[in-house]
Amino acid sequence: MSETARTLRAAAHAAIHHGLQAGPHFADTDGRLDIVAAIFVGATGKTPHAFTTDNSTASLLIETNEPTMAAIYAVSDAIGTDVPTDSETGAPCHIEHLAYWQADKQHTTGQPPTDAEVVDLLLRAANAADTKAAPERPAPAFVPRQRAAA
Repeated sequence: MSETARTLRAAAHAAIHHGLQAGPHFADTDGRLDIVAAIFVGATGKTPHAFTTDNSTASLLIETNEPTMAAIYAVSDAIGTDVPTDSETGAPCHIEHLAYWQADKQHTTGQPPTDAEVVDLLLRAANAADTKAAPERPAPAFVPRQRAAA
């Protein structure tokens, strides 16, 4: 299992255990997490206090944690829609991509994704990460059989 897949499976567990929310902060005071916070918890096992109070500090904690960002990129790929870009730098905003996906109404239902759909996305991204990480196996080489000595 790849590290990214492990992080995403732990994030799915955190999302189920803590519950999910799509509020103004990464986490709610009652412990519920948004999808990005669930990924951070999956990578680190911690929910920093800044997640409930200070989005700037929380974003910095997330962006500087490599396993978290690798998992965020994997989930962003699994969403399958265009990643928004920062208006000032033009850089892709993968964190916002996940937050917008969780908060926005889905075109098929007219409602934001359910908790089960968020967990499903995390697990689909984990499976995709495992598939990418699996080494290709070379075809077995042909080994001729030796004939019995005469």
